[in-house]
Amino acid sequence: MITFQTPLTGYPDLEAKIAYGLARIGTEAIGLEKVVIKNCGGYYQVRIDIDDSDFQLLENTFDLLCRRLLSDEHIPSMTPGITGRSARRIKTTEKDAFPLKEYLGCEYAFSNKKTENVCKHSGSSLGNVMGFAASTAYYNKRNGIDIVSIPQDTRNRNSPKLLRRPTNPRNICKTCGLLSLLGSWYSTFMFSMVDKQVIGIPIPNREVSGDVLGQVFAYHHLFRKEWFGNPIPEKAIPLVILARIPSTAYFLKDFDLLVIVFSGGGNRGYHADAMSITPIKNYVDFIDASSFNIATIERLINTGSYELLRILNELVFYGRKELLGRFARIYVSQDNTKSSNYRTLLYVQTAYYFLREVAMINPEIIENPAIGSLSRTLRYFVMNKKYGYADDIRNARKESRDFEDTIAKMLREGRLRLEQNEKIHLPSENEIKEIFRLAYDRFEEVKTALTILAFSFPSGIEQN
Repeated sequence: MITFQTPLTGYPDLEAKIAYGLARIGTEAIGLEKVVIKNCGGYYQVRIDIDDSDFQLLENTFDLLCRRLLSDEHIPSMTPGITGRSARRIKTTEKDAFPLKEYLGCEYAFSNKKTENVCKHSGSSLGNVMGFAASTAYYNKRNGIDIVSIPQDTRNRNSPKLLRRPTNPRNICKTCGLLSLLGSWYSTFMFSMVDKQVIGIPIPNREVSGDVLGQVFAYHHLFRKEWFGNPIPEKAIPLVILARIPSTAYFLKDFDLLVIVFSGGGNRGYHADAMSITPIKNYVDFIDASSFNIATIERLINTGSYELLRILNELVFYGRKELLGRFARIYVSQDNTKSSNYRTLLYVQTAYYFLREVAMINPEIIENPAIGSLSRTLRYFVMNKKYGYADDIRNARKESRDFEDTIAKMLREGRLRLEQNEKIHLPSENEIKEIFRLAYDRFEEVKTALTILAFSFPSGIEQN
């Protein structure tokens, strides 16, 4: 058994990419089943089930991968974070040799000399952008924020100054740079967003090997050609990634996702505008619950409804149930123009998910026939773009009589429309009494269930 260890640089993305690079070497040499990545908190161990006497096989495999993939500028120049000048420097030549023995152990240190590589490895160094830290640059800055002031217009030094996180604070050795490139190319999700580029790195929360590791290596290329014409909210990026490739939810449920948003590029250099590490279990649960949840996300992306996408992220990730009514109201009304007979409603499966998992409403209320009957009446007015009743119920308070008065007013109008031969369903007197009985004990749950179901398509039972 050979155990590699990443160099504890202090860059979370660099550590992960080096780990995936080492794992790729082991995979190419002896197969997926004999390679394990373990997150040790700040660094990674990569265990390869191979005899110590076969160590040279791993180095030969690394050399082969470098010559096959990294002997020209194509991959470096296509990788966000690497400038054109650095891409020319990082490519390998026939004279290069990159030993892996330095990864068999790690020198624990909490400061760096200015003259040494941040990875503490000897050999030639690279100054290109390979790692980014959320609030630090390296060990001796863990308690500080590394920020520089640069001109907004780089061609005019007198232009207003902007605060930016520097993306090139220290050098790393060329071996770490190449391993990071392999990890980037084989395991990260990259796509473009307006004039920015985004990279997502799966961060394992448990030991990863076999099929799961193989799926990480297989799925990364599906995002290469994605392009979004509007800026996606940074916190919603994991939701978008999972929605675009729903099958990733099956193997990413035990991962976090490290997301970095870049601006710039070319010879002028890159800047890390945003960085976050997000647990994605709540996203996976939402994606996995129903294909209609995926369709909801896709609709928001395709219509450029990025503010709604931000609110959806708040619902799914943080469970902010106070935003549920606002989300449903905007979702329903945003595209319902006067010239269109089409009504955009929530999918009922998505509505049920919100009511159960976000609002935490008892299924007895959600499935209560009286709730379904009154929400059906309320939906009639929503479909006719008369949102006042739904809004009044949504904003009603228990200590007032707004809830009861709104229902009474709606039923009066409903009876009038029924007399005018309109096709409108009206609840029975017993159903209204049941609504008021439930509201007396569970007011917030009842009014939320009524409005969300009214803003959703009817179930098959109602249609029949």
